[in-house]
Amino acid sequence: MKTIRPTAFTSLALTGLVLSGCATLGPAFKPEQYSPGDKGTVYIYRESKMIGGAVSYTVHANGMPLAKLSSGSYFVYHAAPGEVEFSAQTEAKTSVTVDVKAGEVYYVKGSVGMGVFVGYPHLLLVSSGVGEKEIVECKLVPGAPSDAAAVAAADRRQK
Repeated sequence: MKTIRPTAFTSLALTGLVLSGCATLGPAFKPEQYSPGDKGTVYIYRESKMIGGAVSYTVHANGMPLAKLSSGSYFVYHAAPGEVEFSAQTEAKTSVTVDVKAGEVYYVKGSVGMGVFVGYPHLLLVSSGVGEKEIVECKLVPGAPSDAAAVAAADRRQK
């Protein structure tokens, strides 16, 4: 009877862990053709990186969960004008506040830093020039709610 050597077993286990962290994503980035004129458009994205690639986290808007952000993903959120706090948490919490104006476009960049047990999230408001360049390789998070009404409807369905 053959036995699996510890190094081969370890490699196999690590490969499985890395692959299990990969999310099934939708189509590649395409700018929205329609945005509600009475709301601001916020693209929340995370570039594809090897470091922290297996870590994903849920992004919240004013405490309401929006979508899970994984390496190489993005989603769109249409926010009512005013201050919106986007936050995420693993073993540490991060947040960024965006003063949303109707008809404007914003980019919130997510990333992962080194943590003790799990990588911790970073959220950062970046300029349109930076966001437009970095988001092009990202893929859409399927089923992400696009505004507060959609988040509330999804929450009601889960209850």
